[in-house]
Amino acid sequence: MNKDLFFSGYIDRIAEKFNLSKPFAFEILAIAAILDLSFDEVHDLVSTIENGNGRHDGGFDGIYLEEDEDEITLHVFQVKSSATVGDNELSKFVTDYRNLFVQGNALDLPVNKKVRAVFQAYQERAKLGRVINSQLYFIFNGEKTKQNEPLLARHSNNTENLQIFDSNDLYQQIDNLVAERKKRKTVAFSFKAEKSNISFRNDPQALISFSIKNVKAVNFRLPTLELCKLLDHEQALNKRIDALFSDNIRDFLRYNKTNKNIRDTLLGNDAEYFPFLNNGITIIAERVKMPNDMQAGFYPLEVVNPVIVNGLQTTHVIYDIYRQSPDQLEGVYVVVRLYETTDNELIDKITEATNTQSPINYRDKISTRRFNDYTKEIFANAGIAYLSKRGETFYDPLSISLQKAVHSETVLKFWYATFYEQPGRAKSAKSKVLEELFDATTNKNSELYLLFKGDKNSPVYRQLLETFWIYEFVVKQRQTQKHEADFVLFADELMAYGVYKLMKKSGSFAQERLEDCYRAVYNAILKGIAFEKDDKAHSNSTYSHTSYFKSSRSYWYLNQELDLSCWPSDDSIPCDLA
Repeated sequence: MNKDLFFSGYIDRIAEKFNLSKPFAFEILAIAAILDLSFDEVHDLVSTIENGNGRHDGGFDGIYLEEDEDEITLHVFQVKSSATVGDNELSKFVTDYRNLFVQGNALDLPVNKKVRAVFQAYQERAKLGRVINSQLYFIFNGEKTKQNEPLLARHSNNTENLQIFDSNDLYQQIDNLVAERKKRKTVAFSFKAEKSNISFRNDPQALISFSIKNVKAVNFRLPTLELCKLLDHEQALNKRIDALFSDNIRDFLRYNKTNKNIRDTLLGNDAEYFPFLNNGITIIAERVKMPNDMQAGFYPLEVVNPVIVNGLQTTHVIYDIYRQSPDQLEGVYVVVRLYETTDNELIDKITEATNTQSPINYRDKISTRRFNDYTKEIFANAGIAYLSKRGETFYDPLSISLQKAVHSETVLKFWYATFYEQPGRAKSAKSKVLEELFDATTNKNSELYLLFKGDKNSPVYRQLLETFWIYEFVVKQRQTQKHEADFVLFADELMAYGVYKLMKKSGSFAQERLEDCYRAVYNAILKGIAFEKDDKAHSNSTYSHTSYFKSSRSYWYLNQELDLSCWPSDDSIPCDLA
């Protein structure tokens, strides 16, 4: 009942705000919950709805190309507001995805501007040799039942990058996001570390324990069933298990190829070799108490507030098997590295060092820095929800009331493109940008320290607000230009940079001048592209929007054309950060 009330309340307000039908409003709600974006960002940047309808959407309700220097992920959504799901609907979704993104639109289906923008960007990255991870989400507003379970399982197993969410999964996703702000109750638990099964007369051994300065470390072998007891305890105490992974840099990736391999190993003939085939898990606790000797055949290890900082995927797969068939885990062990420390800086270093398979999520790391608190207040006074932490879409007062909302990483990226005058780097390396700004919050040697250290009088708060107005205008202009040059689909950062520079040249920021500045920048970029294409033709090279707008040449041309004499080179600092 609460789920229905929650959904209907949001659906009604989203429909009213964006002038959409309720099925389209449910799409916005669902995609926002999965990607943890604001409703404005989903409507403007992800949804395939164009002019209030879904014509020529390629068979998708949302497409989002999440790009960074090290990794690109394509998120593709099909959302059904109906309570049932059919075999044909699931098959069509996967077929539509393969037609457009695997086979390059072999069926030559007409696609609207929003779909075409992502499709072209995807093709350009692929032609540059980038590996693009794809994640498919099928969401329906009903429930998984015994009747449809075989159908859903078959499709999930046949398409490894497909996730199927029912309304309960969606509701839980939102609850998990919102729960990030809830205080975790103190967790006290005791691991029962296994002794060695190699015979030693004087030392049965089990633990490799040592300390460095004030940090205690213990390595041991643990039955997977004992690990599952920790998750059971967390669930009983805090009503969810997510807090057990609160310092982890990534969420559970469902059953991608790696997690399917972990599951197959645990359920296969090689399960007893699991400690040899898996990297194990790393746990950090506020306190660790260990015995001087073995007790009753094992080694108890008392811990307070343990957090799994590496091995989230392994732990989730183990727990899934445990909840379905705990007997499958009998005699299966996992290797654990346990550390006692409350040093946040050291915890960050351990988390980063033990998680190497994908980029560190600096959005989460930077969200706790002091400058965000002042920024949030400045934005709130302007009627804008500045969302710096996970799940704030669903609990920030301004976001809940469906006023303007934007995530902090978007504002910071465009600040880096405009006030820091690095549009190419902002476009190509978002995580590097956030990492640099995160470092600037504490590193006194950073040239950005005085801006981001959290001083209440820092000029950065005004800069971030002006950045938002420029960003919002650029995005709206891109959406309304139906028949103009396609470069606008790739040039948000450079457009914002050019508008900022013209504003700066005039001596003041005035929202009424945004349109004139935008048009001047638009025409200047067109000329720059013409020069670049001509240069490429003379050198027998291929022109690419993606490569061009990531390069310093794009804003070199722009500065020359608009006579913006103060512009940064690769090794210079910006003209004006004050």
